[in-house]
Amino acid sequence: MKTLNRYLAGSLLKGYLPILAIFLAVFSLIVFVEELDEVGKGRYTFWSASEYLLLTMPGRLVYLAPFVALLGSIMALGGLANGCELIAMQAGGVSPYQIAWSVMKVGACFMVLVGVLEEVVNPPLDQEAYLKRSMALSDTGAYKGKQGFWFREGSRFVRIHQIRYGESPQGLDIFEFHDDGQLDFYMHAQEAEIVNPQKWTLKNIKKQVIHGYHVSQEQLASLEWNSPLKPNEVRLLTLPSSTLAPSELYQYMEFLKRKKQNFLRYELSFWDKIFMPLNTGLMILVAIPFVFGPLRMSPAGKRVFIGSLVGLAYHLMTEISKHVGLLLGASPFFTTAAPFLMLSLVTVVLWRRYLN
Repeated sequence: MKTLNRYLAGSLLKGYLPILAIFLAVFSLIVFVEELDEVGKGRYTFWSASEYLLLTMPGRLVYLAPFVALLGSIMALGGLANGCELIAMQAGGVSPYQIAWSVMKVGACFMVLVGVLEEVVNPPLDQEAYLKRSMALSDTGAYKGKQGFWFREGSRFVRIHQIRYGESPQGLDIFEFHDDGQLDFYMHAQEAEIVNPQKWTLKNIKKQVIHGYHVSQEQLASLEWNSPLKPNEVRLLTLPSSTLAPSELYQYMEFLKRKKQNFLRYELSFWDKIFMPLNTGLMILVAIPFVFGPLRMSPAGKRVFIGSLVGLAYHLMTEISKHVGLLLGASPFFTTAAPFLMLSLVTVVLWRRYLN
């Protein structure tokens, strides 16, 4: 059985890799053409667009994972069916369920890969791509280095150490200078709440004011601060929910709950990311009846065409369910899980019909 597992795993990889390469190439080309329209705005160059394309490549892999799993499995298992290898396996005493179990072992590895990419790999790359693109397009002079964000307006310099949850600035250093270059005051705030682009609420503040050779200090619980940042600079501090890891989204949801603010959009993005590995595994389960059912001896093109329709229909169904759920204020978990459960029931029926 170990030999059979290795053979099936190799066949599935041969099915996944071409589909993945084709899909990545096509979708990356579409993204690149869209980015070329932005070249020339601000400091956004051809190389900036190329860098953005490369940084967001793993994110596209995750987005395409269910389609790759479905079509790659259909291609691999369909090739085995056309070569009568599946019949030979069954003649040797291997049941369809044993074959399906071997296929799902490879599928489980693919699911784990998708989960790791979503939690560990994609978020820093997507955030880096978003920030670099935004700063280049805005041409505001904002700078992001290893020590955080730096902004300048006239004689005022602002440093933000990090952005928590993608929206909440943490660790602000504000330096105000006289016209002669002498430091007027320095202020440090542990965090800030962005009320609007020009009005922030600083919290837990330590302020030092320079009087010649003397320095006076004071501590404040909170302070209304007129921010020098422009609206397009503030947007740099607000990362899209799609660039956050599931764990970051969960933490931010809890943060919004404590503040009694609306968090449905972030909860929807959270469940969308949680279900992505599950959708990938489900697509593999859906592919198995294609080669044990009525399409067993069909040409490869017909199987791929029907599989593409199934994958596209499921994608449209999930998107419609999520958007309708947001409009109606329904539970994001329910709107994300409903299409998954419906297709799972259909898959169970197909398995019982064609694999027994």
